[in-house]
Amino acid sequence: RNLVESYINKIFETTDSDKVADILRAIDKIAKKSKDEILTEFSKKGYDTNKLEKILEFSQIQGTISEVEKIFDTSQLESWNELKQLFDSLENRGVSNVRINFGIVRGLDYYSGMVFEVFDKNSKLGALAGGGRYDTLTKAFGRDDIGATGVAGGVERIILTMEEQKIIPEVLQNRVAVVYINEDMQKVAHSITSLLRLNNIPADIDLVGRNLKKQMDNAGNARYSIIVGPQELESGNVVLHDMRDGKEGTISLEKLTEDPNSVLNLEKL
Repeated sequence: RNLVESYINKIFETTDSDKVADILRAIDKIAKKSKDEILTEFSKKGYDTNKLEKILEFSQIQGTISEVEKIFDTSQLESWNELKQLFDSLENRGVSNVRINFGIVRGLDYYSGMVFEVFDKNSKLGALAGGGRYDTLTKAFGRDDIGATGVAGGVERIILTMEEQKIIPEVLQNRVAVVYINEDMQKVAHSITSLLRLNNIPADIDLVGRNLKKQMDNAGNARYSIIVGPQELESGNVVLHDMRDGKEGTISLEKLTEDPNSVLNLEKL
């Protein structure tokens, strides 16, 4: 970001931080608006469109260090050597899938150094994560001696990308779904669920009072389901249903309470 700011300073012959921030916002809009739309918008603010067009063209430069140096005179850019050092450092760590993009400036004013975005080259969904350096933000809280870098991911985009590429693992862990026949059985079912969780066994239970069929449908990815029914409960039992082969049988609620891992045989799976 410092590199882009220094180029803006040079082209517009200004160090006015508000003006620079405004031009950075223009660059940030290039992915959502056409160049002509941005030029029209900023000409109304009094900006020199020829200079702004030069900045927008600069923001379209992308590539590796060597690729950028072939198409642009980087000697006029402050911090270029710093950027090269960063690329060398990344390469030494085995990170080679990094590209320069002068259009990534991140629209927030508190970024003070390197900014970055993370993409999946096999997806067209856009950036999956983004962040950057913001030393000035820590200064605002009274700590001049601490630098900071932050990054945040877009959960929905990441999930969509994983679904798109079919890399979400099927959840067939030793998870147990606790289901209940009717509302009267709900209290016992909740007690069993809490018991399992206290024994570090992942357990799910329906909270909205769905019927048994819908509960079982939602339990499809569980390893087992424990069915709490009135007849079995009268005898101190519950039904254990294997979600893989469909086999089921009754198990003692007392034994389940004493040692759920052994009763469910989870340690052997």
